[in-house]
Amino acid sequence: MSSLMPVTTILGCKNFMLREGLKHILSSTRFKLHPEGLTSGVLKLDPDLTGAPLLFVLDVNLYESSLASLMDALRQQYPQARIVVLSDSFDLDEMKSAFQSGADGYCLATTRCEALIKYLDLVMLGEVVFPSAAFLAAIAGSAGEMKSRKEAPAITLPSPQVPLALDALDSPIRTLSSREAEILHCLMQGAPNKVIARKLDVAEATVKVHIKAILRKIRVANRTQAAMWAVNHLSSGGVEASIIVPNDKMSVHNLR
Repeated sequence: MSSLMPVTTILGCKNFMLREGLKHILSSTRFKLHPEGLTSGVLKLDPDLTGAPLLFVLDVNLYESSLASLMDALRQQYPQARIVVLSDSFDLDEMKSAFQSGADGYCLATTRCEALIKYLDLVMLGEVVFPSAAFLAAIAGSAGEMKSRKEAPAITLPSPQVPLALDALDSPIRTLSSREAEILHCLMQGAPNKVIARKLDVAEATVKVHIKAILRKIRVANRTQAAMWAVNHLSSGGVEASIIVPNDKMSVHNLR
């Protein structure tokens, strides 16, 4: 992606070390730092930036309560701009608020340098990026907490013993084809359809057909639920650091 068009990048970071670290990370990439950064409530940008590829990286700690109004102002002044919110730690409510306010990405300051650059490239391609491992853990934890609240104390009765072979035959995993299993692993890693198609050397339309079949077989409603199901049922050795969401596909856009 290094051969792509240069992107004027404006940092809005409170932490000096974080700001200098980002400058160093981006110095050899297509993300060209603007000499003027953003300070709270102050925009110091050139008028000729209108229409050019533009990226804002905003430290959530710098703006906090004014983040939504700042992003709204940036959208009005630079409608072509992409906005990534940077946070010290994952907070599900904070991430939802960021996307609802118009962010295109939500990244952690602990993200590896190479991964961060790829995330920014994907954001500039129109994708929505956020930390998948933290997101899946958070929503799984929320679901578990809700379940525990609903369940009243009861006498535990021994479960009927189901023969292992019969249980295995009823497992949705056994209904998946080898190609569907491959695609499910890709979904677990957060890959969009075009990446999956390129990896498996098939048409993107073919990937869509397989995904519909996967959702039906494992009895989930969308890609996010499929990824969570895969984390719980497949031996994957871990999940990637970020889910990349095509703008026209996943129900994660309910966050906006």
